[in-house]
Amino acid sequence: MHSTDVELARAAVAEQFCDHDLIPGPAHGTFDACHNQAQGQNLSLNYMRYGCDVTINPGELTDFYLVQIPLCGAAKVRNGRKTVEATHRTGSVLNPTRDTHMVWYGGCEKLLLQIDAAALHQTAERILGQSLLHPIVFDPALRLESPELQNWERKFRAAVAVADQKGAFGDSQHKHQALFEEELIAGLLMAQPSTVHHILTQAQPHVSSPQINRARAYILENLTDPITVAQIAAAAGCSIRSLQLSFQQSFGCTPIGFLQRQRLNHAHMLAQSLPKDTLVSGIAYEAGFFHLGRFSIAYREVFGCSPRETLAQNRFS
Repeated sequence: MHSTDVELARAAVAEQFCDHDLIPGPAHGTFDACHNQAQGQNLSLNYMRYGCDVTINPGELTDFYLVQIPLCGAAKVRNGRKTVEATHRTGSVLNPTRDTHMVWYGGCEKLLLQIDAAALHQTAERILGQSLLHPIVFDPALRLESPELQNWERKFRAAVAVADQKGAFGDSQHKHQALFEEELIAGLLMAQPSTVHHILTQAQPHVSSPQINRARAYILENLTDPITVAQIAAAAGCSIRSLQLSFQQSFGCTPIGFLQRQRLNHAHMLAQSLPKDTLVSGIAYEAGFFHLGRFSIAYREVFGCSPRETLAQNRFS
C-alpha cells in the first residue's frame, strides 16, 4: 500500500491490523504512507512509514502482539502505563491486553512483526511444559543493545530478507515456514523480559530421563495441590530415594525444593500480571502456599523484593 490519502491509508492498515484513529500532524501536506507486508501462518513481517507526524490510537490490539523496530526516525509509544521513546536502538512491544497510543514523528520508518496472540501463548506453554492461565505481558521497551535481543533481531532481519527474495512468507511459503516462525516467536520469548521470562530462562536439568520428565510433568500439573514426595515418586515410577538422587543430580535440589521454586515462579508471574490491588494472600493461595509469612520470606529470597512490591512496581502493566 502506498498512498497520500489519509483515510485510504488508515483503512488499508486497519484491514491488516485492527481499527484505529490516524491523525496527521500540522505538516499533513507531507503525508506519504507506505505499508509492505509478507504474511506467514502465525505472524507477518511488515515495513511501514507515514512521512509526517501522525498520532495513532488503536486501543487494545486484542488478538496479536506487535513488535516495532525503528529503521530511522523516532516515535513515542505508550502501551499500558509505560511509555517508550523509540529510536533506532530502542524498539517497542505492544501487548494486546494493554491500551496503546502512539506518535510517529516525521521521517520514522519501522519494521513490524505481528504475532498471533494464541500462537505465542501456545509456544510458551510448549517450552514450559505447563498451562498458562494468564496472557503473557512483555516489557514494552525493546532494548536492542542487549546481546540476546541483538541475536534475535538478526534472525528477524534475516527473515525479512528471505521474504524480500520470495524465499518464504507471502505467496512463497517455505516447507519449513512453521519452523521459521516458531524460532522467531520462541526467540522473542527467551530474549525479551515478560511475565514468564524468569521461568523460561531458568536453568534446565543437567540430566534428562523418563523418570525426571514424568516427575516434572506431575509437579507442574499439580502445582497448587498439597502433593507429597511419595506421590511424585509414584507418578515417576521410581522409589523416593531414586527420585531424590535424580533431582539432586539434575536440578541441584530436592523434589520438594523444585516444587517450591516452581510455585514461587508461578507466584511471580501472577504478581506481574494481576492488578495492583490484588491481595498477596490470594496470590499465595493460587500458587499453592498456605503460610503467608513463609511465602513472603521465600519470595524475597528468590526475587529480591516482596510480592507486594512486585505488585506495586509492576513494569509490565
